[in-house]
Amino acid sequence: MRAAAKTLAHAFTSSRWVAKRSQRVHNIVRATSSTTAPSPLLRRNPRERPADGPTYSFDLDSARVAQLRFLAFHGCGTRYTVLYRECDKADEQPKGGVGRRGRNRAAKEVSDDVGFDAGELESTGEGDGPGWRVRLANSQEITLNALKEITPRDMALAALFDDDLGDARLYRRGEERWTASTAAPKWPEELLASLDERGAGVHGANAVTCVDGSYFLELMELSAFPTPVIFPHGAWRLPGVGPTVQGNFRNLASAANGVDAIDALSALVNNGAGPEANGRLTGELPGRGRIQLGVDGGRAGVGSAYAAVTENEVTVTFAEGSLGLGFAPLDWERQFGAQVWDVDDDSAAAEAGVVPGMVFTHIRGESVDGWTFSEIDREFDGPRPLEVKFNTKVPGAERLYAVEMIAEEVTEALLRRKDPEMETFDFEEPGAVFEESTAAVIWREEPSTIFFGDAGSTTVVHHDIIGQVELCHVLSGSKLLAAAPWGKSSEKLLRKAGARGLLSAGGKDDGEAEEGGVFSAPVHRPLTPDEIALLKHDDLAVVLARPGDCVAFSSICAHFATNGANEPCAAVFHGILTPASTHVLASHPERLDPFSDEEIDEDGFDGHLTGRAVLEELIPAGKDVITDYSAVDKIDSAMAKESGEKGWRMNRKMRGKAGDAAVKQRFAEAVLKMDSARDVSKAPKMWTGASRTVFYVEPVIK
Repeated sequence: MRAAAKTLAHAFTSSRWVAKRSQRVHNIVRATSSTTAPSPLLRRNPRERPADGPTYSFDLDSARVAQLRFLAFHGCGTRYTVLYRECDKADEQPKGGVGRRGRNRAAKEVSDDVGFDAGELESTGEGDGPGWRVRLANSQEITLNALKEITPRDMALAALFDDDLGDARLYRRGEERWTASTAAPKWPEELLASLDERGAGVHGANAVTCVDGSYFLELMELSAFPTPVIFPHGAWRLPGVGPTVQGNFRNLASAANGVDAIDALSALVNNGAGPEANGRLTGELPGRGRIQLGVDGGRAGVGSAYAAVTENEVTVTFAEGSLGLGFAPLDWERQFGAQVWDVDDDSAAAEAGVVPGMVFTHIRGESVDGWTFSEIDREFDGPRPLEVKFNTKVPGAERLYAVEMIAEEVTEALLRRKDPEMETFDFEEPGAVFEESTAAVIWREEPSTIFFGDAGSTTVVHHDIIGQVELCHVLSGSKLLAAAPWGKSSEKLLRKAGARGLLSAGGKDDGEAEEGGVFSAPVHRPLTPDEIALLKHDDLAVVLARPGDCVAFSSICAHFATNGANEPCAAVFHGILTPASTHVLASHPERLDPFSDEEIDEDGFDGHLTGRAVLEELIPAGKDVITDYSAVDKIDSAMAKESGEKGWRMNRKMRGKAGDAAVKQRFAEAVLKMDSARDVSKAPKMWTGASRTVFYVEPVIK
């Protein structure tokens, strides 16, 4: 990530940011703490808006003053992306004006006549030793002797400062409940210490903590997110990034708080869209790992998913003749147990209430727990009548994870369960700020999906059907998300996890894991050597996200997630494509058509969006993107005039003439790659298998 960050800094070459100061005071910023900072050498300036990064002033000498605005904290812990400026003390003005209140405030701001330069703040000390310099975009290096006594820890606390956000925060840094040690008590101590160190919530030199909303949008324009980026409190700090209910993210978070997988499914089935709604359910069976639950004749849905975790017993007496019943092993790998696959409409089983997905529990009054599939099947060759008991609930399933449900549907169902007489419901999809403030987001996934996981639930190592920039907005609980950069690192991680079906065309089977043995990283028990190997994988970046945090990552990378061990976790996901990310999608042509003909014709994937459809049908041509991009400044100006506030996007006035030209050049290069990606998508299908998918890697209960 160093090279990417350095390139981004150079995009601001000779930049000058002449910022407009809004007269509106946000009540979220507490004036009483406006001068507090982790080090007495730094004077903290109040944020103009909650999305702005922390800004500090400090004296260079008796006549000169400097100012730092933090944009990002890098996983190495010794480097930050910043805005920097210097001026004479005569140009420093009291924050709040020259009246009595202004004179009483110790914090001051540098005059708007003095612009910023973008660059990187770096530690020059050894280990935890102090010493700092700033490298500006114009290649100038400045040793900050005035800050030489500030330790790396104190500088990190300054960059991550959020106390001024007050009660608007959904969590507070440093509380035991929100530490990595609480979320993943069985993970390696060195990894947990890295996540908790300084409170940044990142592990791995390539992970990034973004602390400024405008810079987050800058990343959307110029980055394909090869490694995860976490934006603390970003789901609500930057308006329009995260989803809202009645215009407020906290309302949505409140509705999801404490809701586990079964609660979410129950609300959707009984109080919402009903059993035909979208969604899947996975769970863990001891000794078998993660499995899909509630598969109905090869098709999954929330109705069958909910039934798979709900007690509903049915007894059937089979007489002589046709059974009218099809069934298959409950455990396909070990050939144990049995589960109903299909039921004839006029059969005795149908009349008794047997439905696909039910599990065999008793035969002739005897429990079939531990029976092989062959032993169960043989009973039907014996004397009739034959009494069989079925149950919809899959025995032993735990750490359930309800995924890919429509966020709006589930949210409304949860609220109507609490208030059946609710008259209005206003759900705003996430990502609206991208449409309003930047042309760089060329496609946005709607509707967004919502995931509800029990404490300790996981996803196995995988990549998504469509390789896109995925944004995760955590509503409740905590989530640990890990990803390896695309290419060789991702392929190596997939091999370690046993996910051979997900390897690219150039990936080779090295026999490290048996087919189907796909791993995750549990938090409720000691890890196996194979699971530890996942967490110690070269270049792996891990982020710890908590309520209100926003995480951006490339879903084309091999990645996995684990929900915190102490409470359920809920999160909204939505995908976007940018010019910078489309060429990554097209660089894996074998993934553009992820479904076999059999899956399309028989298994319900005919309506699923694919990477090829996105590239060919949903994204605009390059010339249209460039035209839209050129118009963004005008749009921002119009918005600013109407609202009285400056736009969120870093525009020409912020970057300066040269910086703006550099960013536009980088953006134009990304658009050229985007057009090349469209050409790739027109190639013939690269994968035409008829019996398996390259996406679903969890063993499936059939």
